Amino acid sequence: MEALVSENGASFKASAYGLRIVTGGDALPYFPKRFSKRVGFVIEWATGEFFPTSQITLMSPYKLDQERRGGAEIRQLNVSGGLPPMSHSANLNRLADIATRGWDERIALVDGRTATLHDNEFMIVKVIDGAPRGLPDTTGPKLKALVDEACALPTGTKTMSVSYAGPREEDEALADEHPCSFDHSDIIIGGSQQRECFEGILQRAHRRVVIHSTFLDAKRFEVMSEPIRAACVRGVRFDFLWGAERDDDTEQKNYRAALTIAKMIRNDRDLRGRCTIHLRSTGSHAKLILADTLHDGWIGGVSSCNWLSSPFQSVELTALLRDQHAVADVAEALRHLVGRRGLYDDLATEMAITAIDLRRMPSGKGIDRVRVLIGEEHDRFMRVASGAAKRRFVVGSNRLGTTARPGALIQGEVAASAHVPATVLYSTTTGPVKNRHARALAEQSAEAGVRLVRTKKIPLHGKFVAVDDDEIAVTSLNWASASADPDFPWGEIGVQIRSEGIAAAVCNQLEGIFPMLKEGASASTEAVSD
Repeated sequence: MEALVSENGASFKASAYGLRIVTGGDALPYFPKRFSKRVGFVIEWATGEFFPTSQITLMSPYKLDQERRGGAEIRQLNVSGGLPPMSHSANLNRLADIATRGWDERIALVDGRTATLHDNEFMIVKVIDGAPRGLPDTTGPKLKALVDEACALPTGTKTMSVSYAGPREEDEALADEHPCSFDHSDIIIGGSQQRECFEGILQRAHRRVVIHSTFLDAKRFEVMSEPIRAACVRGVRFDFLWGAERDDDTEQKNYRAALTIAKMIRNDRDLRGRCTIHLRSTGSHAKLILADTLHDGWIGGVSSCNWLSSPFQSVELTALLRDQHAVADVAEALRHLVGRRGLYDDLATEMAITAIDLRRMPSGKGIDRVRVLIGEEHDRFMRVASGAAKRRFVVGSNRLGTTARPGALIQGEVAASAHVPATVLYSTTTGPVKNRHARALAEQSAEAGVRLVRTKKIPLHGKFVAVDDDEIAVTSLNWASASADPDFPWGEIGVQIRSEGIAAAVCNQLEGIFPMLKEGASASTEAVSD
């Protein structure tokens, strides 16, 4: 509401925002009260159950040994075959279950400075007249059965061996695809266009921006500092993450860049206190951006562009996500990238809570579909897409390396075998692959019906797959030179989009930049000498 004061007194009217909320049928905003609460919980190793610390008795090994020397008969359960899940997500869910009272409360933040974790105490269950005492009322049947079994053992028994019988670590897959109405203009193609996109996101940011860039460059950060500074002046907070970990030299180079950027932030009165540059690599090749807006929710960006090191001269592809459930997946991905220290990491907890809040929003109702891809989901997408293609199959990769055949060319051959035009586009060779190898590979691929095309003057850094007219994937994965790590699915992150005409529109735009993409154009590699 707005208050209007005139000579006749004061009156109220709906603000523009309030009018839009009321007439649009959305829920009115509410302002919950925040309060602090100290919470402790214990996870027992036999079944993975967890309890508030106040409901059980704990004892250190030293105290337990004193009790034993004092004549107490003690039976210890030794657990093998696994442990309860201890991921950031699992512990946050436990904390939320204990700290909140249903729907009327939820966790707003966790102070990581106060979080402690230790595994050097025993949960004590006393047995009086053959009956266990001290188990919480919420104890499950598995743990009760184990305690009863221990109680029934002959006098003098000191240990009982059991196998872990609780939940395992959750599968690290994200949610299924999300229905939405995807605006084709939210696929950003080009070099300078990425900078315009980046600056546009910062201009619209309301309170929060998180950026993950594989590489860092202090000089490029300095160039981009003005829009960052302008956002900071408005009260926006930034977290800058990086993932370079290809080899020790690469990691050290980016670590030094992080130190230089940290110094720049510390010496700038507008950036200081508003920007955090993380000094430890996430180990991920992903390129992500997450930002909130005042009226239109959160925006997530999945890209090939290294936001914090790019000169914005190569052709890049970025997909902006505005469906709040899809954006929640981006927040979830960021949580996984930084949440290896459990509840100690404030940013991981913030991203987890943000994802939970976003998933409370109503689901989209459009006919389009988006799905965030991680790790080996890229391979599954590629296999399905190559077999289902009917009109076109185009793969874009910055590099051509030793994994080109299994990563992209074999899939192109599958599409070509069904008489579908198949093209693999790249800019440079990498690793042991030389230009002469690329020429030979292009000739072999041509015999199988696949055009292996190298860009000429304009480099392609974008990574994408366009299928027929209506499906495209934009990602950080170099399809023709790298593969996803099954042990670290968050190392490569992309997004699959299904929307009428989107792949055709992207390919038409790319053909204007790379004429060799057009059907019938020469497929020569135009390689320089070795």
